[in-house]
Amino acid sequence: MSLKLDAAFKYLDVRYNEGERPYTDYPSQLTAHLGERYLGGHRGGRLLDLGCGRGEFLHGFAQAGFDAVGFDRSRPSAPRFQEPVVVGDYERGGLPFADGEFSVLFNKSVFEHVRDISPLLSECHRVLAPGGRLVSLVPDWTAQWRHFFDDWTHVRPFTLTGLRECIQSHGFEVKEAVRFRQLPLLWERPYLRPLSDAAALLPSAFKRSKFVRFSKEWMLLVVADRLA
Repeated sequence: MSLKLDAAFKYLDVRYNEGERPYTDYPSQLTAHLGERYLGGHRGGRLLDLGCGRGEFLHGFAQAGFDAVGFDRSRPSAPRFQEPVVVGDYERGGLPFADGEFSVLFNKSVFEHVRDISPLLSECHRVLAPGGRLVSLVPDWTAQWRHFFDDWTHVRPFTLTGLRECIQSHGFEVKEAVRFRQLPLLWERPYLRPLSDAAALLPSAFKRSKFVRFSKEWMLLVVADRLA
């Protein structure tokens, strides 16, 4: 899928408008968690947030001490954060960065937007330094299929096996591949997972509760290192 990059393309303003998806402290919680669990040896290094959207996670990584830069197809009409963002199409023309420029490449909810993913993963491999770390999060098709195509730019569903093997097939060594709930409470208190499992069984009418919603809506998390 190629999307024309011009002033008429307002995907972020429509899909991520602040009225329906207000800013929260979740991005800073997630970036702190990922940084502590998976990126301790890379802290302070140069980080690329591929498909950085509104810039919330990019800002979180910058606040955590990374030299962070974002890349995406468009910017919000009124950006809230000041970290540097390069605008371009990650499906056409490659990534405008030098070979081995980054020690970390992060992407959240990006790969499901990409029809032909091999060229993009080749570019991810190129711009990462040898031993650099890729951290990818995508929606879990098995948990989110009912709403997956509510986002009209979604084109590629993933299962955990599919995401793991896709990344592994493009020059990366997978270190961890797990189903992941976006609930900071569970990261801090994993013994509460049975409670989340029970909440996931509640009818959809209860999804107004964030705990129920994010108990149901699993993500897939793959952490991998670039091979030489």
